[in-house]
Amino acid sequence: MTMPKTKLLFDRYNLNLAGEYRVAAELLLRGVFATVTYGNKKGADIFAIGENRRAAVVEVKASQKNRFVTGLYQKYPDPEKPHPDFWVLYSVARRGEVFEEHFFVLTHAELAQIQGKRNCHGEELTYEEYAARVKKGVDNVRVDDVKAFKGAWDKVLEFCNDKL
Repeated sequence: MTMPKTKLLFDRYNLNLAGEYRVAAELLLRGVFATVTYGNKKGADIFAIGENRRAAVVEVKASQKNRFVTGLYQKYPDPEKPHPDFWVLYSVARRGEVFEEHFFVLTHAELAQIQGKRNCHGEELTYEEYAARVKKGVDNVRVDDVKAFKGAWDKVLEFCNDKL
């Protein structure tokens, strides 16, 4: 029996918080300690810490649609300034009583490259050139842009468990 497609309209706050907890849970299940940070001026959504105490900063973006608002170049215009180590884009939809979830795991550099090409219609530019072109507006990527990174948790696990 196929369940009818229904829209689940989470409010933005609950959707984002649910995404952060779901990502933390996925990391914990994979053996990496993960803690959600709180507050409206926080510098990271999640800190993921491996057995060797190497920590990763994880930015989470949650969406019920086919795109994720990243704000990458508006928030991180300088590649030399602190930025997340990883981005996890969490997609959730409701099909009847079942939740369909997908996680897309990217390094900051991977997402910056994808975001830049999306913003500049495939042009190959430097990080700084991409950032200069999109000072205004808000960056976003589509699921199709990041589908190759679905379930790519290994990069976070390897980073956190690497010896310093």
